[in-house]
Amino acid sequence: MSTSGQKPNLMEEALCKGLNFRRQFEDNNSIVRTVRLVGGAMITVLLITVVLNEVFAAVDVSSGAFSGIADDLQTTGIAALSLLVVGLIVVSANRIMGIFGGGGGM
Repeated sequence: MSTSGQKPNLMEEALCKGLNFRRQFEDNNSIVRTVRLVGGAMITVLLITVVLNEVFAAVDVSSGAFSGIADDLQTTGIAALSLLVVGLIVVSANRIMGIFGGGGGM
């Protein structure tokens, strides 16, 4: 806000009011934080999938002494990502149920 003796700066006041409204909206609206959390987790899973796909495509270990290890890593990675997605769904559902007053409020 403006200091005493000076005319009020309308732009400064508008920015302060907008910032206060934004803080109030973010603090009171927990579903916005939940959507951001779930969206960030989904993007992270997508990036991990893309990176692992590119790594496995770049490294061709179809024959040789370590071909079995590469196959095991690929199948284990698929299972791990599947469990990660299922866990993400469970945590998201738990959090959303907590917001609406249902069971499980993390």
